[in-house]
Amino acid sequence: MKRIVEFRNAKLGYGKRVVFDSLSLSIFEGDFLGIVGPNGSGKTTLLRGIIGLLKPRDGEIIKDRDLRFGYCMQRQFIDTLFPFTVFEIVMMARTKIIGPFKKPRSIDKDKVSEALEITGIQDLASQPFYNLSGGQKQRTIIARALSIEPNFLILDEPTADLDIKAEREIMELIKTLHLSQKLTVVLVTHELNEVINYAQKFIFLDSKMPSRIIAKQDLNEDLLSEIFQTRIKLKDLDGKQIVI
Repeated sequence: MKRIVEFRNAKLGYGKRVVFDSLSLSIFEGDFLGIVGPNGSGKTTLLRGIIGLLKPRDGEIIKDRDLRFGYCMQRQFIDTLFPFTVFEIVMMARTKIIGPFKKPRSIDKDKVSEALEITGIQDLASQPFYNLSGGQKQRTIIARALSIEPNFLILDEPTADLDIKAEREIMELIKTLHLSQKLTVVLVTHELNEVINYAQKFIFLDSKMPSRIIAKQDLNEDLLSEIFQTRIKLKDLDGKQIVI
């Protein structure tokens, strides 16, 4: 399998603060990687390193030159003070393709419409973004990322503050996109239960263990108990695992 992102003893941080002293890991084409950790554990720093917004102070981060990132930011970072429609919010992502102060072309409008259809919200295109439910807003943000035709989708806490039904629907959508669109997916969360039945690989941050990628089949109660420093049990319920 093709390696598309590699951290080689990368030192990452801000100012005098070092978040990762010597991080080494690889992401492969087609991975579905869950990054799990509490607030302040370095999840955003790791994402910024993957995307290229944060350069290592030491070591290196090597990326495939054909990567096209689709970034799904947290919903609260979308400005809802202005009455932007769903279509306009999604079109904003294509600005770097269209160019500043230029009108969208037919192809741009087609790509936005296609992204709305893929995420199941084409009927909301003319609706104000601020009127949407949490799940609809998250679908809009995913459509926004898809509109630029990425091959690598990054999602930052996509199910935060959603009810159980909406959370499951968003995770099923991400799973479908991973398979049908052949996307590499990296998803950040602070809740293991959100991704344990979807991600194929995991990175656990803010533990006493070195940050490393662990395959889903290698997760067990003893390993998770060691990572989280508390007793963890895995139970099967309706064909899925739950963490208690």
